[in-house]
Amino acid sequence: MIASTLDPEQVKNFFIAAARGDIEVGPCFWFDVVAAMGREAKEELKTSIPKCAVCEAVRRIVLDSIDPSRRNWISLDKPANIILQYAKRHRCHHTEADRKLVVQHARIVSAYIREWVRMLADGVNGLAEHQSVSQSVLHSYLSRINCCR
Repeated sequence: MIASTLDPEQVKNFFIAAARGDIEVGPCFWFDVVAAMGREAKEELKTSIPKCAVCEAVRRIVLDSIDPSRRNWISLDKPANIILQYAKRHRCHHTEADRKLVVQHARIVSAYIREWVRMLADGVNGLAEHQSVSQSVLHSYLSRINCCR
């Protein structure tokens, strides 16, 4: 299982480096992180919120979850509001129809994000217990961790 092959500290360090921009992970990385939580979450994302808004919202949430010094400007209790706040000012949400889609689905998506953040905080063992986690996604990005050392 994933817990036997990945060091929890390595996982944490990778997410910190990726969230801070120390590692180039590509524009779809944070979308993949959420998608790894399961098929249902992936479908919600594909049909509701443009990738760019989700990428930025999840990046901020994950960064705050692992870097306590940043928690003064984002509340982890309200990830849906973070998505909405970002989406409302993002160029991809310039129509009323786009905004309505974000409002409709942000709370659903944020539940998955909260679940992911909890598992990340619990370390790799928590991730391994979640049946929907994609090992290939984690291994693919974790293989690049050496580039930030």
